[in-house]
Amino acid sequence: MDFHLSDVQRSWREKAHALSADLPQEATAADVVMGAARVGLLDSGGDLLAAALAVETLAYDAAAAGVSLALHTGVLLALGPDDRFTALARGEIVGAIALSTENVPAHEGAVLRGRASLVGPLTDHGVAIIGIRDTAGTVAAAVTLDAPGVAIEAIETSALDGLVCGNVALDGATAMLLGATLPFMTRVRVLLAAAGLGMGRRALNEALRAAHALRGRGAGGEQTVQGLLADAATELDAAMLLIWKAASAERLSLADASMAKLAATEATLRAVARATQVIGVDSFRRGHIVESLAQDVRVLELFAGRTEALREAVASERLPQLSSDK
Repeated sequence: MDFHLSDVQRSWREKAHALSADLPQEATAADVVMGAARVGLLDSGGDLLAAALAVETLAYDAAAAGVSLALHTGVLLALGPDDRFTALARGEIVGAIALSTENVPAHEGAVLRGRASLVGPLTDHGVAIIGIRDTAGTVAAAVTLDAPGVAIEAIETSALDGLVCGNVALDGATAMLLGATLPFMTRVRVLLAAAGLGMGRRALNEALRAAHALRGRGAGGEQTVQGLLADAATELDAAMLLIWKAASAERLSLADASMAKLAATEATLRAVARATQVIGVDSFRRGHIVESLAQDVRVLELFAGRTEALREAVASERLPQLSSDK
């Protein structure tokens, strides 16, 4: 595995820094996507690792913006260069994806009926990639959100301000069939793992600042604090390596993507928990960055594969001798 970043990969990280400084405080998904297009962070034929670095960088400063970019870019990269979706690459519309498999609409004749669950980020004008039941099983389809027969049911959430998720009801809507769902799920898992890594690194750095302040006041428990921070740093770096492995592989693997998301989710959840221990009661103050992260990070456990689904994906690909015994 090559640990040297290319010029393009480094430049995408720098562009994401510029984007984070330019976004409004509570940027919507449309703001993020338009801004990403403006600074050159959208490329339908682009490098997944470069995109992951950009998402991590953006999520460090603004979790919702990082997740919005992860979802849009996952859709964009899976579609690839396609004349039907050039507006996605230009940032004119937002790419969304169904983040739950609870409900799968049916393809009846030439139209769709049913409901797609937990689709995001939802906008008035966008394209959502959903799984549908077809003669070939469950396949991916693109639905235009402002088309006839499509109704958005937004869900009010307590986290990720600016990113709207919800259900999409379909009653006679038309769709473009895209084939397998795997290319979408794989890329979105890698990029959501990168968003989680950005959140985890922010929590760790907030804890480091608090630890330095405690040392300056001569507070005790320094070894305990160092241990908490060392564990968080180790787990986050391990998650980073799994993200880089999944993103730079010649052949995309759902197992690699699932490992990356599983490791990043668990490392980030623990990093936030350790940050609250180091910072103390101030971390529960409304508006504190760690208080916000404690809310935002929970989406990693739900979006694009719960923990159980991630483990099942790893087992089915990497442990065939166990899977075949079921």
